[in-house]
Amino acid sequence: MPREPDGMHHVQGTAARALRVLLIAAPVAALLAACGSGGSGGVSATRSESSVDEPATELPSAPIATTTVPTANPGTPTLPTGSVAPVTAPTPTASPQTGPPDTASPATPTITETPAPAPELARFVPQTFVDPQSNGVNAISVLVPEGWEANAGVQWLPYWSRLAFLQTHVDDPATGVAVDWLPIQDFISFPAPAGLTINPGDNYQGKAYVAPITDPAEFVSQFWMPNDLAELQGATLVSTVEVPEIAQEFIAGFGAAADAHAYRMRYEYTRDGQPWERDVSFALLVSGDANLTSWYVNFAWTVAGPLGSIDATASLVSTIVASRITTPEWEGNYRLVQQLFYQGIQQQMADTVAFGELLAQYRAESQALQAEVTAERAASQDHQAEVFRETLVGVQTYSDPVNDTLVQLPIDYNQYWVNEQGEYLAVSEPGFDPNTLNDGTWQPLVPQS
Repeated sequence: MPREPDGMHHVQGTAARALRVLLIAAPVAALLAACGSGGSGGVSATRSESSVDEPATELPSAPIATTTVPTANPGTPTLPTGSVAPVTAPTPTASPQTGPPDTASPATPTITETPAPAPELARFVPQTFVDPQSNGVNAISVLVPEGWEANAGVQWLPYWSRLAFLQTHVDDPATGVAVDWLPIQDFISFPAPAGLTINPGDNYQGKAYVAPITDPAEFVSQFWMPNDLAELQGATLVSTVEVPEIAQEFIAGFGAAADAHAYRMRYEYTRDGQPWERDVSFALLVSGDANLTSWYVNFAWTVAGPLGSIDATASLVSTIVASRITTPEWEGNYRLVQQLFYQGIQQQMADTVAFGELLAQYRAESQALQAEVTAERAASQDHQAEVFRETLVGVQTYSDPVNDTLVQLPIDYNQYWVNEQGEYLAVSEPGFDPNTLNDGTWQPLVPQS
């Protein structure tokens, strides 16, 4: 099946025209439980290259790695192993008085030098998370703002055509703002022929047997609210915005006749007595006719925080969302498993040891697919950057001379830099040189023309 370029984006458009199709909540909740949904707290909207049969992906069967990008705050706790140590600009101090006052010159004031304010800056550190079940390869990479925390992991789904869920969570402990990628699924619907007993939510050839749900509010209610977005039960839906650019991306990746719509929906509710808000972004694609309908959800992620915080942190969240991507190594393994799925490898996938042995057996094929992924991404990065510009709030695309790629960073600053570790610095003070920080060599970024 053709590839689907993944991503998550915001843009204003017309209100959705929707066909309401009732789905019993219990089978959908059972389906999510079968798919391993673990209530992540709030993601594919992945930027990874993925077909409509793949996830963007859920809570891993292996432990989820967690890292904190430290701040320069003196109260920062001891860094966990693998964290990036904080590096801060030196803070000027007042010039000390080196001797007693001159008693022969009464009324001479003591002059204290006023410290120069430290430049306002935002630092983004790349965090990478491994997939133990895929022979320990790096699987997910995401840019994390300094002071924020991240955790991620892979859950393989051996009996579903999505095959894997890439759980990813990034949050700011100081404000409560959190970004999560949501579990996604492939669906199929058809009039059951005589002799076939099938119930809503059953697994039919790797897809969930469910009639199409094209109303976005109903989809959120039936698919995510029973588990991952349970706190939205009773919430008020305050806005629904269509994002046509994402819908077009979905159709282009699908590669066949289809109808697609993408949405950004905002809910308001109360959490622990505090006004809270959550945006839920996703796309739905429907293909086929009444005799056989295949439909899909993808580009699914969510951001939540205290009322007013989503818009206030939009550029930071957009940077996180744009940066989240699978590694070519993991994506190559994923595509290999995707090719083998219908050859009956489900039992091997369910057995961690057997699955690792299977991937080792097909190492050459996986490496060829990795090269394919790398080439595809290099060829499509300009287009991907254009989609980000059109659909994400508050970011600008820059050319990264160190990693030979494009990166999306907040527009709220005057200068942008990258170092050899792939960290990015956005600085508000014109003329500030981060090379004075003595933490490596920084190169300036140039806006993409």
